[in-house]
Formats: sequence, C-alpha cells, structure tokens
Amino acid sequence: MKVLMVVQHINFFRNLDNVLRELGRRGHEVVFLHGTRLDAANIERKKQKAVFLGRGLQVAQSEIQGVTTGYRPEPPETWQQLLATGRQIVNRASYLRPAHPAPDRTVEGIEKELSPQWQERLQSPVLRRLLRGSLPLTAWRWVEEAVPPSETIVSLIKGIDPDVALVAPVIWPKGPVEADYIHAARSLGVPTVGYVNSWDNLTSKGTVQILPDVFVLWNEALAEEAVSLHDVPYGRIRVTGAPHLDGLFEMKPSAGRAAVLASMGCPPDKPYLLYLCSSRTLIQSEVATVTAMADALAARFPDGAAPTLVVRPHPTNPHVWEDYDHPGVVLYPKQGDQADSPDSWQDYFNQLSLASCVFGLNTTAFLEAVVADRPCLTIVSDEFYGAQGRTGHFRHLLKGDFMEVSPDVQDVAERVARILGGTDEKAAGRRAFVEWFIRPGGLAHPVSPIICDLLESMARPRADSLAPAPARALVPGCVYTADGVQR
Repeated sequence: MKVLMVVQHINFFRNLDNVLRELGRRGHEVVFLHGTRLDAANIERKKQKAVFLGRGLQVAQSEIQGVTTGYRPEPPETWQQLLATGRQIVNRASYLRPAHPAPDRTVEGIEKELSPQWQERLQSPVLRRLLRGSLPLTAWRWVEEAVPPSETIVSLIKGIDPDVALVAPVIWPKGPVEADYIHAARSLGVPTVGYVNSWDNLTSKGTVQILPDVFVLWNEALAEEAVSLHDVPYGRIRVTGAPHLDGLFEMKPSAGRAAVLASMGCPPDKPYLLYLCSSRTLIQSEVATVTAMADALAARFPDGAAPTLVVRPHPTNPHVWEDYDHPGVVLYPKQGDQADSPDSWQDYFNQLSLASCVFGLNTTAFLEAVVADRPCLTIVSDEFYGAQGRTGHFRHLLKGDFMEVSPDVQDVAERVARILGGTDEKAAGRRAFVEWFIRPGGLAHPVSPIICDLLESMARPRADSLAPAPARALVPGCVYTADGVQR
C-alpha cells in the first residue's frame, strides 16, 4: 500500500511520526509532503525563532525504508486563487456560531487575510446573522466541489499514485491548500482521510472547506466540536485517540535521577517543579509569573529548602528568557525544544517523569504530563483569562478534573508542599482524563495501529490504481514542486 500524507508545515510531522513508523513496520510506502520551503534563507530565518525544522522527519526517513519526503506545491491556477476570499469568509463565519466557545479568538488574524472592503462588510450585523448558521458553509462546499480541481495537484497525485491520502490539519486558517489536495484526490478516486493535529485546532483555526471521506479525531469531545462548529457529519468521524503520544506510554527514564538533575543544572539534593510554558500566541511572556512563583516557593519553604523551579521554554518563544536569572530557577532546555525525534522525546520524558509536579497556564504539554502521570497545577484568575477563558480548548482541561487549580502563586506553593508531603489528590482524575481524552479505545491500546488499520481498510485495490506518470516518478530525497521533481 502507498500512503500519501500532505501537511501544512514540516513540523506537523511530529503529530504523525508514530503513524508513519507503524506504516513502515507493516511494509507500506509513505510519501510525506509538507508546505515548508527548505531553502537556506528560510531555514536561517526559522532558526532565529528557534523553530526545529524537520529534525524528526530527517531521523524517520533515515530509519524507515519506503519513506519519501518533499515540499507540497500550492496550486497556481486562477480558479484556486479566486477561492481564497470565500475560504476566509467561511473561516470567519465559524466563529459566529452561537455554540462557539471562543468567538473572538484568532478572528483578527483571519480577517487580516481579507481585503479592507471585506473586512468592513463583515462588520455588518445583517451579514453576520446570515453567516452564523450552517447554510453558508453548506453552500460554500458546493462551490468548492463544483470548481475544477487544481491541474497541478492532480498531476502530482497521479504521479504518486497513492492508495489512500491523509491530509492534515484540514482546517488551517491561512492558505488552506489542504482543501485543494482533498479535492484533487477525490476527483481521482483516491480515498481521503482528514486529520486534526491537536486538541485546540477545531476552536482556534479555520473550518473544513471540503469534506474528506473520513475525519479522524482524538475523542468524542472533539467530535462534538467538529459536528457543531464545522458541520462534519458524525458518520464520517472516526474517534481513535492521540497517536503522537503512544511512545510516552511505554517510555522509561533513560538515566538516573542524579544524571538528569545534573544535565538540567539543578541542585542534586532537591526535588523540582517543572514549569511548562505556553505558546506566544497565548501569552507573550511568562517571566513575571515564574518570578512570582519562585518567590512564593522560597517564602513557603524557608532556609533554602524550596524545590527548584525548572522552566521549559516554549520552542516558539525562548527569547524572553535570554537574560533571565533568578534564585531557585533553572531553564532547560534554554532555547526550548519541540520533541519530534526519539532522542528529544526521551529527554523530554526524563524531565517530565522525575518532576515532583508540573505547572502551566494553558499548554499542550499538560497532555504529555498527564500521560507521564505527574501531578498538574495551574492558576485560574482574571489575570490569565485571555490565555484560558478566551480560548476554546482550556475548558477540556477543567472538565477533565485532573489539575489542581489555584487562584494565585501562594496557593500553588501550598499545593506543592502537600504534593511533596505525599498527597496526590488528582491521581484518579489523571487516569480518567487519559482514558477519556487521549486513549478512548483503552489505555492498553496504542493509537497508531488503529489509524493504520483504518488507512488499510480504506485503500483502493491496486487493480484500480491510477496509471503512474513516469515524468513525475518519485525519487527518494527529492523535493516536489509545482514544476516537477528536483534533486
């Protein structure tokens, strides 16, 4: 079987790494195309932002036979260019739904993609009332299906000749060319699978422009969002769990406690609390919060007995920590990191699993911490409403009831003291959250095989495959462009 994976950005490989590896173990061929140009200038620009371009993908390609990677072209045809405005309007319309839990989240960025004339029109109460129902999206999907698919993408897919195509994240708000790939694949009779990368995507990105044949989601909570906010028919949804976390369930520390503490630069004779930073799109800087927490811990544990506060900078926002220095605080890794390779995942797990507890405001790292079975703490207050209550996904953490919630840093320090004293009030809540949100198919059942089973069941019989186009034949290690394959 040959599987085509099309993703918006190369770093989204992290979300599908385990699926790709499972496909490789089963002897299948995978073509992984991403939307990140890897020219020298772009790589250098991304490095300045501490973005780890393609590290995990390079490792996977070196370890797994039958994997080909490259750039996925954007459609240059006039029809596809004309669709851009309509796509942004229906993206904006999804936030007008009465049931949307974050109606003003990210809409400014979506509107910036529109002309000034359309930005002004969208302020009209009459137009907003028309857009808030399901009819505009239904009508727009009819338009998308009626428009001819991109000849460029059709030609590319013919050359690849896949048995099934997986497209992610389906609902990207800027340049949602995934819709063009779904349309082109379906026009060729290739079964399509839509995959949502993360738990926040359905309430913080765009909407589903063209329906894939099957829509893969982690859990029933996200399935409800897909139905109510994006009009995805429930019959197309498959609830599988979160495949990128499979490895954490089996992982063990690769080094002793003393070695891990030394690698982070922590005192060898103290426990540590791990502060998991949030994305800069949620919080520009958490420096003040870290300082206040370190001071609160020092006050609660006098005579130098406070646990070390280890800060893990978010990989998109390490620069706010460049000159930071405060008693009792350690930064590790100093430039942040995105676990996207076996070594980086292991290093991250070591840091998580040996922490006495973790703290965060609104971060995907909570999902990783709960799999590592670490007590999780947060502060819910007016100060952090923008990063918590104004988003749609934070409510899932609260509903999961696995976090210890405090009103301020002083209360956090008291809870840390109780945890260090042996009290773990949310242990059962963590297990229940994992069963509900991350592995709804059962704790003992990895998710990647479930998704691979689905792909195998959907694959076209090879007898019905497309006639390959030799001029665009795949060559391992090549870059795919709108003009052809380049070495």
